[in-house]
Amino acid sequence: MAEFRNPCKFWPDILKGNDLFEDFDARMHRAAMYEPYPDLSLQEGLTGWGRYFIYRIQGSGSKIFKIHEALKHIAKELATRVERNAIPENEQPDVYRFFFDLISIPDFTKKYADAFKLCKQWKCIRKPELSKLFPYLNDLQRLYVFRNYFKMDLADEISKAWDVWKEAKNNPLTDMGMLKGWANEGLLHLTHFQNLVMSWMNLL
Repeated sequence: MAEFRNPCKFWPDILKGNDLFEDFDARMHRAAMYEPYPDLSLQEGLTGWGRYFIYRIQGSGSKIFKIHEALKHIAKELATRVERNAIPENEQPDVYRFFFDLISIPDFTKKYADAFKLCKQWKCIRKPELSKLFPYLNDLQRLYVFRNYFKMDLADEISKAWDVWKEAKNNPLTDMGMLKGWANEGLLHLTHFQNLVMSWMNLL
């Protein structure tokens, strides 16, 4: 079974081209530092913004001040909410995933280890239920995310879910997206047949 690794590790030529990301970095920095966020979710909110900066640092070893400043700002905001027990239950899984990824960065490991420990005490994290967490993912995607973030042995479940997904004919693809579109289908097929690293699933 292929294992998860840092997805950005495999995009070095793109991510090291900081000029390519300069405008987007500036836009994301402005959003993180000065704009209100709709929620804490990965899909639309603060942890999603944080995920962008985490991958920019992990993928390129970037030392750009704005990237680190924005990530520190987001991490501090989320850690404060965690310490105050002010994370809505439905957003706790995404916050947990954020700190799981964040502490893999040396500059952040020690400072946010305590926040991550508090996240691991949440009931939904101590006793994660496949049917309840990450409702925006399909069954197969969810199994891969659980395997990575909760270190579960789900080989049999993934094999069965793959068979079900492969045979499904009632879910036409309507876009090119990685969540539900053609990119997702193509990457799943490549992973299954060529045993590629499943790091891209961490983006979901």
